[in-house]
Amino acid sequence: MFLLAVVKRVSLRSTDLAALGLLAAATAAALVLWPRLPGSMAVRFDAGGTPDTYVSRPVGMVLAPVIGIAGVGITRLAERSDPSSDSRVVRATVLFVGGVVAYLQGLVLAYNLGHAVRLPFALAPAGIASVALVGYALVRDPP
Repeated sequence: MFLLAVVKRVSLRSTDLAALGLLAAATAAALVLWPRLPGSMAVRFDAGGTPDTYVSRPVGMVLAPVIGIAGVGITRLAERSDPSSDSRVVRATVLFVGGVVAYLQGLVLAYNLGHAVRLPFALAPAGIASVALVGYALVRDPP
């Protein structure tokens, strides 16, 4: 009930649709790859890249997109409580959340399909995107 009330009050903007589209693409990829995915999927890894948390295939398929959708929603709710002086920062943050979570879902799918994913290197783009977002936010909307 609460979620429906929130959804009715939050209007979807093009950046929301783009972020949700990235998350939908990650979910679609998981659906297409469903027959090839193991019954128990690794979804969390230690610093060395060794998996340490496994979930069932259905959970592994939807976990990241659900987290991404929640992240987009939380970003929009945070905007209401503490509006940015530059709306481009919030739009960039929404795209960042959707893009990074979809990218991480891609890494999880690749790993679970048996591809050699070297996590410290594979996570570098997400780290670079994080630094870029913080830099952009500081330039556009200084504290």
